[in-house]
Amino acid sequence: MEKGKMYFTKKTAIAIALLTVTVLAIGTLFVACDNNTNDGATAIVDTDKTYQTMEGFGASSAWTYQALGAIEDEEVKEQAMEMLYGDSGLKLDTFRYNIGGGGTEVSGYPDPLRGAQSYFVAENFTGDYSVFKDADNYDFTRDEGVRELFELALSKGNIKRVVFFANSPYYTMTVSGKTHGAVEQQNNLKEECYEAFSDYLMVITDYLYENIICKYDENIEVIISPVNEPQWDWGGENATQEGCHYEPEELAKFYQQFYTTLNAYNTANGTSFEMDIFESGNYLTASVKNYLAEFKKYPFFDSITNISVHSYSADTEERIRNNFSKFMDENYPDLKVSVTEYCVMQGGIDSSIDMGLFSATVIMRDLTMIDAICWNFWLSVSVYDYEDGLVNWNMNAADGEESLSAEKRYYAMGQFSKFVQRGSVRVDLSFASSVNSRDLEGAAFKNPDGTVTVVIINNSDASKVNFGSAYNVQETYTDAENNWKSNEYEKGADVTIPAKSIATYVLSK
Repeated sequence: MEKGKMYFTKKTAIAIALLTVTVLAIGTLFVACDNNTNDGATAIVDTDKTYQTMEGFGASSAWTYQALGAIEDEEVKEQAMEMLYGDSGLKLDTFRYNIGGGGTEVSGYPDPLRGAQSYFVAENFTGDYSVFKDADNYDFTRDEGVRELFELALSKGNIKRVVFFANSPYYTMTVSGKTHGAVEQQNNLKEECYEAFSDYLMVITDYLYENIICKYDENIEVIISPVNEPQWDWGGENATQEGCHYEPEELAKFYQQFYTTLNAYNTANGTSFEMDIFESGNYLTASVKNYLAEFKKYPFFDSITNISVHSYSADTEERIRNNFSKFMDENYPDLKVSVTEYCVMQGGIDSSIDMGLFSATVIMRDLTMIDAICWNFWLSVSVYDYEDGLVNWNMNAADGEESLSAEKRYYAMGQFSKFVQRGSVRVDLSFASSVNSRDLEGAAFKNPDGTVTVVIINNSDASKVNFGSAYNVQETYTDAENNWKSNEYEKGADVTIPAKSIATYVLSK
């Protein structure tokens, strides 16, 4: 038997699918499963074969935080941040802070929440773009609701990374004079404003870091993402939110300027803030390759260790992920991949376990097929009748009291975010023989504290598991009737995995 390999071997099949796990020695795990056929199937976990090191899970503050942070009900605000960043909630360790471009001042969007408030005082702009370097031209009492929720989230003690991201430059820097283009696919950032926009982002980041982040933990990672989904249209009469289109050549030039400004700031302040590129709207190969080809012409690209992408258009599709992974392996093998945004592009709120299983499958396949080092949902809190938020907030409740709720997609994400530790290493988990990947998918992680986390999506009938005599087992699962149902089993105990569930097992000595 090879050291470090865990063998999954079928034992028997009765009325239900039977999955048996037996630990025979340290680092050796035997598991068996049946996918509702009489044919056995073998799965192997190879702890010597490692993949990406995980850097966490998160969601963004965009849109809703402006209104949620302004309400008087402190209990609702506290509850929302506990649901997202607290130990009893998702335990997210990444906070994505949206730096607005002033869309609330000029854009007139049908939904005012989609035009974020800016700290810069418009009256201080006289046509000289150097004013954006001076913090005295900003009013940091603005965006009060977002700042309050930011502090509440940090107070939970789980945040290890803050990403400051912008959907649009400040509106006086744009060709259209708004936080979206006058026409579709307009390069809306003026070229003479590349430096001003860089200064704008650094002044705001500096204030929030020094005055808020450092109050809680000065070692929290700070990443700045100046551009979001550059390939989309972001303009014209039907624009409904802040956004800025960039052609590949223009974006590469801007990134070089921002990188120069960021390096100068780090040198002057002894910080190690990082730049994120490029929040691609999806990871279809055709949508990515032209941008990367331009980026690599500039010096900044030599210092980039990963790129960020969004999972829109991919959903659970394996072919898209396989094509993207192949493209990256063949052309940019040293670049890691972050998934920094995703939501289900679907109207209505689906509370079914089917949506939970779907959402978990998107996460699972991003982790196992494109080796994503982190995974982030789009809106952490949503007020919309849409599948775009982890927590739903009824801001206009009939009884006058704001209310919060969460559906199965929230609990599905928690099956990962609560148990896959930052710094854990994904190890190989493969299914052989007749196992149908649509019925059973999984991922395994070696955690820094010595435990092993195994996440299984079970689309089939219930299964029985025996983890043998070597490990104690903490089980947490979500199915149609339960959310994060928790059980603890001593060494050698049998465990039942419910049908249609997402189950997480933490194995410890």
